[in-house]
Amino acid sequence: MTGPILSTKGLSISFGGLRAVHNLDLSVDMGEVHAIIGPNGAGKTTMINLLSGDLLPSAGQVFHRGEDITSLPAHRVARRGIGRSYQITNIFPEFTCRENCWLAARSRRETAMRFFKPSGRDKDTAENTLEALEMTGLGDQADAPAQAMSYGEQRQLEIAMLLALEPEVLLLDEPLAGLGPNESLAVIDLIRRLAPDHAIVLIEHDMDAVFSIADRLTVMVNGEMLESGSPAQIRGSDKVRQAYLGDELEMETSS
Repeated sequence: MTGPILSTKGLSISFGGLRAVHNLDLSVDMGEVHAIIGPNGAGKTTMINLLSGDLLPSAGQVFHRGEDITSLPAHRVARRGIGRSYQITNIFPEFTCRENCWLAARSRRETAMRFFKPSGRDKDTAENTLEALEMTGLGDQADAPAQAMSYGEQRQLEIAMLLALEPEVLLLDEPLAGLGPNESLAVIDLIRRLAPDHAIVLIEHDMDAVFSIADRLTVMVNGEMLESGSPAQIRGSDKVRQAYLGDELEMETSS
């Protein structure tokens, strides 16, 4: 397709007198890692919630493949191929990795509520499940209980569940949070491998990681876009330097 796969126009939401996101115009292309950075309270996670359908905006629009999806609930947004992860690990700890991914894969299908169909006959879902686990390096732990895994492996499992949905757009909210150096490198490598075939919106506090994998960055301050451009443009931006009172981009990204 021509044009962005995901975009917003004048996207805004307020909570009482607080303008959490204001007049945001954003575009994300297929094959692009678009990182959203900014200080605490900048509105980054709120923006992800608007893109995923978890929140309805006060004003503005969200477009997917040129179609207005602003009013769609989260489950219908997911079925269109827009998947998201969360800051806090969101898995079923008592289930195995395979079962977690199977449930995610099944939820994307129009017949998702037909749970009484024997799982052995649902070959498509089973294939999606194993492919997602293999892609995230968890293929050999398919039958391991999620609660027995390390925190880093649980974060990888959450991404596997996201991939089992077969999304074309990935909304990743701090995927490296709480990970050790080796685990972080594994997730960074995974994002790199996913990028050519997906559009990725990334919120992350690790600036070294962000600048190593992002094709484009958008800086948010007080719910508004301060600047958007390539990593080199953001590094050299006077506006960004002035906003953060320094020459180094040491921005925390919790919202």
